[in-house]
Amino acid sequence: MLDDTDLLIDGNAYDGEAQLVGLEEKVWARVGERRDRTRVGQVRVAAVALALVVGVANGGFMLLYPRPEPSEMRVFTVTAGLSPLSGLDSRG
Repeated sequence: MLDDTDLLIDGNAYDGEAQLVGLEEKVWARVGERRDRTRVGQVRVAAVALALVVGVANGGFMLLYPRPEPSEMRVFTVTAGLSPLSGLDSRG
């Protein structure tokens, strides 16, 4: 945790005690910022993990359900091959 401690000790006084005035507040403020960043990171990881679990569970449940039987209405679909242009091998 030796992140630029010289920057925390700002001031032009040469007296050691004068240079340390307000240092404790700055250090505790910095510790609080790091805690906040850590909490945000933990929340982000938890959100990604929850999304992954929901996605895997949803995919697993979709595999368990049987696929629906083809409908009799499929003759009216575009992929039925009943288009007048299907014999010409052109797509329309």
